Amino acid sequence: MRGVRIRPLEPTDHEPLKPLDAALGGPVRLTRAAASFYARSGHAFVAEGEGGPCGLALAQAVWDGTRGTLRIVRLGAVPPDAAAVRAALLDAVTKSAYDAAVYDLTIEAPENDVDLLDLLSRERWRPDPVRVLRRTLGSRGAAPEEGP
Repeated sequence: MRGVRIRPLEPTDHEPLKPLDAALGGPVRLTRAAASFYARSGHAFVAEGEGGPCGLALAQAVWDGTRGTLRIVRLGAVPPDAAAVRAALLDAVTKSAYDAAVYDLTIEAPENDVDLLDLLSRERWRPDPVRVLRRTLGSRGAAPEEGP
C-alpha cells in the first residue's frame, strides 16, 4: 500500500470518483447529491494512490433517540492493493466514529464478498442475528428489483 493516502471525501469528488464507484460493483452509490451528503457526514473517505483514486468508504452517523450508530454503506478498493486499502479505510472510518463518540458501527457487507467478511472478522466485527428486509414504495417499487 505504499504511496496511498486516505483523505476525507469532498463534495467535488463526485466526477473524479465515478469510475472507481462503478469499478467497485453493485449499485452506484456516489451520485452528486450523495457525494455532498457523505462529505458533510465526516465519516466518508477516499484512498488515493499514484494512479488516482483506489478506494472509497461511505458512512454516516444515525441517531435513534438513544444512541448513535455509524452506518457504513460502501467500503471498497480496487487492485493491486485492495485488501490493504480497504483495511486502511476501515481504520479511518472506525477512528472517525470513535472521535465522534459513536461506538456502535454497522456495515452493509455483501454475503459473497469473502475478502471483506474476512477483514471484518479479523477486526472483531460479528454478524447480528437479524435479517434486513427491503420494500420500495411508489413507482420505483413497481419496477423489477435490481440486484443487491
